[in-house]
Amino acid sequence: MSDAAKRIDRLRREIERHNRLYYVDAKPEISDQAFDVLLRELQELEGKHPELGTEDSPTQRVGGQPIEGFKTVAHAERMYSIDNTYSREDLLAWHERVVKGLGAATEGLFGAEIAYVVEPKIDGVAVSLRYEKGRLVLAATRGDGVKGDDVTHNVRTIAAVPLRLDDAKRSVPEVMEVRGEIFMTFAELARINGKRKERGEEVFANPRNSTAGTLKQLDPKVVAERRLLFYAHGLGAIEPTAPGSHWETLESFRGWGLPTAPLAKRCAGIEEVWREIEAFEKKRADLGFGTDGVVVKVDDRQGQEKLGFTSKSPRWCIAFKYAAEQAQTRLRDITWSVGKGGTVTPVAELEPVALAGTTVKRASLHNIDEVQRKDVRVGDLVVVEKAGEIIPQVVSVVLEERPKEAKATAAPKRCPSCGGELIREEDEAAIRCVNPSCPGQIRERLIWFAGRGQMDIEGLGEKTVNQLVDEGLLGSFGDIYRLKKHGEKLLTLPGMGEKKVENLLAGVEESKGRGLARVLGGLGIRHVGTRGAQILAEQFGSMEKLAEATQEVLARTFEVGPVTAESIYRFVHGAAGKRAIAELTEAGVDMTCQRVAAPAAVDDKDNPWRGKTVVLTGTLEGFERQELTEKLQALGAKVTGSVSKKTDLVIAGENPGSKLEKARELGVTVWDEAELRRHL
Repeated sequence: MSDAAKRIDRLRREIERHNRLYYVDAKPEISDQAFDVLLRELQELEGKHPELGTEDSPTQRVGGQPIEGFKTVAHAERMYSIDNTYSREDLLAWHERVVKGLGAATEGLFGAEIAYVVEPKIDGVAVSLRYEKGRLVLAATRGDGVKGDDVTHNVRTIAAVPLRLDDAKRSVPEVMEVRGEIFMTFAELARINGKRKERGEEVFANPRNSTAGTLKQLDPKVVAERRLLFYAHGLGAIEPTAPGSHWETLESFRGWGLPTAPLAKRCAGIEEVWREIEAFEKKRADLGFGTDGVVVKVDDRQGQEKLGFTSKSPRWCIAFKYAAEQAQTRLRDITWSVGKGGTVTPVAELEPVALAGTTVKRASLHNIDEVQRKDVRVGDLVVVEKAGEIIPQVVSVVLEERPKEAKATAAPKRCPSCGGELIREEDEAAIRCVNPSCPGQIRERLIWFAGRGQMDIEGLGEKTVNQLVDEGLLGSFGDIYRLKKHGEKLLTLPGMGEKKVENLLAGVEESKGRGLARVLGGLGIRHVGTRGAQILAEQFGSMEKLAEATQEVLARTFEVGPVTAESIYRFVHGAAGKRAIAELTEAGVDMTCQRVAAPAAVDDKDNPWRGKTVVLTGTLEGFERQELTEKLQALGAKVTGSVSKKTDLVIAGENPGSKLEKARELGVTVWDEAELRRHL
């Protein structure tokens, strides 16, 4: 072996050792600067001796050109979600199911007690890393659990993920799918957001959103700059055999150079698990990254196999989630925002307060009924929490701290954006502006239309839309596709450099091919969500055919129903809708669907939903709220936001709140999720 080859091999091993010391053992021996010196020397040597280059060299983490898009790949074994629990009682009930499933005679590491492992529940993005003969060959997002996006080009840039497993102390499996979480620290989010502010770009709302957005970057160089981290926490497929317990799996991961979450602990029985849950709640604020609970797993591998899985989650593990973090701050004002559908919503303007890793200045008050029920007044000291640790909301008022001058708030009489008439339909909590030309609605519709779930226009986020609206360059959907004509003007705007304008215009052009379902979902038609847009696209095949349909035909369409049918018909035949469709057609936006389904109609026979007024409350584990609302509307039900004497049915999930209490007071029928499923 030549001297250069020896030095290259020594440098690679040294760099891998320091990565392990930093990410796995948390015992770094050298500074970042010294590490960079080693990496630069290796880069220079490999540059001089390209014949000695290898794909798993530390210098090859970032390489190649940006990709054109993401491929979908199948997991060798399904990636299940984990059931949640929020109380000691629910945890003990799960433990009893485990005991019953394993049999009373089960002996574990601690005698008759079942051994469990408790790990921090990292608030990040779940991924699966596939290693073959110790080398990383594939990284994929969880996706739907069966298939996910291939993000190998991005995950290779994460220094915490070994490109080659360390087989010095224990043999490496031939094939292994490592399950884990990619995440970002609060400090790194602050650093990235600081730079984005300097460039006039939108900031990320929280570390999880930033991580998810980073992994969807087409250019791995962008990912490398954002310093993502990774912790391994489980196994998918493994050949030839898996370790005998989960604790042994974690030890094996560390031996192979895969980092695992700190503060994981093996516990002798469920009482020790509970003590660890209580102890971790006090420690998690000092970790520097987001956690929202712990995951409790049966340690024994054979026990896991015996317990098996439900249709969506393992029976041998459960996530215990802590109550959302709360903080107190002063309410400065209550303002009103206009949504894309005209809904006018109260917003709490707060004295800035630190909450769950971010600074909160505004919070949702939901609707005027909630404001009045909680008796929220300007000047109050209020309790704020993050719903799902993402959306800030006002929970309650500290009444004993109420100042004498605190003012009650009434619903506005006129739209805060256009000054137009506001209406409140019977049995609805929301008030709405009915002016289709309302500037506030137009602004929100443009933001929605360009968003990731709709037309997915790269570079046209909320901040950019607002900037272009303020400059008079955007006022309709069609204006988005006329931005190319304003290229020179765009270059003169703050934060709009040549590269950003180029990416924006390319994103606009690319969006023309998204198809009819995305267009329908992006237009903001009331009662038409993602699933409804897809159904309409497949049933009618083109915007032209949809516009030709009568309201009766629309109402008979599978999963549409009369309420949504009326909304669609009004849109496509109204002046604003006709103008939007004409502008998009003129711009060359594809409004067809290649997957046209055979027409299907709703059968009203024995339909218990037709004409019923339904209220949803609480968290339903098996349903997304919007999707369930659309499904019930498609079956002919009217889904409203508040309980009254005219309510026929309340469907209550976990943590239902005051709506359930009111339903019981009024004698309204209440169903749980199991009853809902039986009737659906």
